[in-house]
Amino acid sequence: MKNQPILAATLLLSMALSPALLRADNEKPAVPPPAEEPKQEAPKKEGPKTEEPKTEEPKKEEPKQEESKKLQKIAEQKSEQPEKEKEEPKAPPAHEKFSRETAEILKSWEPALEEVRRATVKLTREGKDIALGCAVHENGYLITKASEVHDKKGVFLTGIEASFPEGLRLPVKLADIHRPYDLALLKVDARGLRPMPWDESITPEPGTFLAAATPMRLPAAVGVLSVMPRNLDDSHKGWLGVNLDKAGEKEVKITMVSADSPASKAGIVSDDIIKSIDGKAVTTVEEFIQTVSSLKPYQTVKIVVKREKGDRELDATLVPRPQGMNGIAEDPRNMMSGTLSKNRRGYPDAMQHDMVLEPSEVGGPLVNLDGKVVGMNIARSGRIECFAIPSKTIKGLLSKAGEGRFFHPELDSLREERKNAEAALNRVKKDLESLNKHIQEVEGAPASTEEKK
Repeated sequence: MKNQPILAATLLLSMALSPALLRADNEKPAVPPPAEEPKQEAPKKEGPKTEEPKTEEPKKEEPKQEESKKLQKIAEQKSEQPEKEKEEPKAPPAHEKFSRETAEILKSWEPALEEVRRATVKLTREGKDIALGCAVHENGYLITKASEVHDKKGVFLTGIEASFPEGLRLPVKLADIHRPYDLALLKVDARGLRPMPWDESITPEPGTFLAAATPMRLPAAVGVLSVMPRNLDDSHKGWLGVNLDKAGEKEVKITMVSADSPASKAGIVSDDIIKSIDGKAVTTVEEFIQTVSSLKPYQTVKIVVKREKGDRELDATLVPRPQGMNGIAEDPRNMMSGTLSKNRRGYPDAMQHDMVLEPSEVGGPLVNLDGKVVGMNIARSGRIECFAIPSKTIKGLLSKAGEGRFFHPELDSLREERKNAEAALNRVKKDLESLNKHIQEVEGAPASTEEKK
């Protein structure tokens, strides 16, 4: 009997620490742990067992229940502490707390993206995400980045599927390609698609907050517009072939002339100072670059240069920029923060923002705070540099989308270049005829002298 209070206290403590064990002990008689030896004494005390309900157990029931309740309450308070910690999480580190892509910031974009995301699709192949896309016509037409759905040889990849926000997955076929903008028009076997609501009335300004929408409720990334839309295509710009002294602030001085360039053929030499091009005064390097870039290949221009002996007017016929000079050398630091898009330069009209997108996250819409679609993400071109095609340009390219093809306004530019090339060819033919005539005259002069002799 002396060991019973100790065993009871031990049971009470174990029951209080585990409410489930307490309920089980109420249903079954208490069994002491097998390691304790008082269990062997239990058969010797079977006689007085009938007296326990009359005297000792009723007296110990109340303290047992009270102590059990107290210990159970303590255990419950301890079990509630982790839940409170979940409700009140610790403050994130400073670099996350002030990040523009915290959970709170991304969540705040949800209302603005609600309509847009329903016209956005995810393109997958063999279970991997390859790009995003935008529905552009109710008859099943989509657009995406062309180079992401083609292999290195330019062959369209097979087995691509479009996943819609509602969960529908459909195979896609290639309908048309627009190479200058690296766009692909795709077709799925579906009717009643919700076209992307392109908004051409808004031209965002630098500093405008933007988000990259996906088929999901939250954006892939958020950021700000860095540079207004501009022409990034050098292949259809005129090239003169000179290096400039960038230190000059009030004049444009030639420091080097490329061999066999339009400048060399026109007679431009080092130390010449450019005064005007086609009658337009040029006083800074920026003005010179803008003027020449606005001209077309095979276009002949009059360039006035300043020299020690006076000004000279020279004629130069521009040519396309030579291959290999359409972009600057890749900065190795750009490759340190993730994969860049395979095709990331040369767009005739593109704006730049500072989001960090994966190549598989381009091809989707670019949205402002009002939920307006201001463009389509077309490439990640640098560490914190992405390009997007403005909505106004996209809408122009999609005027024939219902017929399964793009509208190709670049044909007008190519026709103009052909016209300029033909004019340049005619001038060359005239110069050739003149040279041949002069050669004949020179060759004929000695012959007539000999005859006289």
